[in-house]
Amino acid sequence: MDTVKHIGIIVAMPEERVALVKRLQQVKRRLMGGIPFYRGMLADRLVTVVEGGMGTAAAALAAHQLIKADRPNLLLSAGFCGAVRPGAQVADLVLCKRLFTDNENGLNEVTLPGSELITARLSAELQHRGLRTWQGSFITTGRIVTKSACAGTLPDNLPTPVLEMESAAVAQAATAAGIPFLGLRAISDDAAEELGFSLDELTDEQLRISIPRVLFTCLKKPRIIPQLARLAANSGRAGKNLGLALQQILPML
Repeated sequence: MDTVKHIGIIVAMPEERVALVKRLQQVKRRLMGGIPFYRGMLADRLVTVVEGGMGTAAAALAAHQLIKADRPNLLLSAGFCGAVRPGAQVADLVLCKRLFTDNENGLNEVTLPGSELITARLSAELQHRGLRTWQGSFITTGRIVTKSACAGTLPDNLPTPVLEMESAAVAQAATAAGIPFLGLRAISDDAAEELGFSLDELTDEQLRISIPRVLFTCLKKPRIIPQLARLAANSGRAGKNLGLALQQILPML
């Protein structure tokens, strides 16, 4: 009987996928329902990285496809995030200790059984390996929000809040299937970096990056070009640490 543990990882963007897949060996690519799956081995674990696209709808579909096809032993939401409050810096790692959705109904917490124990253990290991790591609060939002406004709505004692767009959907799919969930993100923009554009200025209706829209927005708002270049460089640093973190924690999962 096959006893190799299977870790399923949901990411949104190509940059996140590349950062993780490059750590795998014997990688094979396949399409499931039009969604790219990348399967390989790392630290005696079978790992499938699924590039689902941005947003909760895309993440939920990717998670359900992965669960239906492979039913992994653990489902991991991984990628980049933005820090809401000062503290966490670009390329720092954040493990999901608490998880919230932020939408028209306000801020709502998603229950994560056992998250405190596993995040504490993994955080200690990553810091021991020299990687700056926080046990934080993931806030899944469907839009680019002003960090200063978001910070004002959060409890003061909320540990290291970060903004991202997929983890709640992945966690809910995992819970429904009875599969453990873990969230791991790397900071691509710190609390001082307010984004000078909205999501719909850069993406199509399915939240996929649209080159024509990016070019049009850059022509309309040339001031954002340095910011986009800076964010690209930051994402490179964040991706490197994300890959290193996966390599370090996988034997513990």
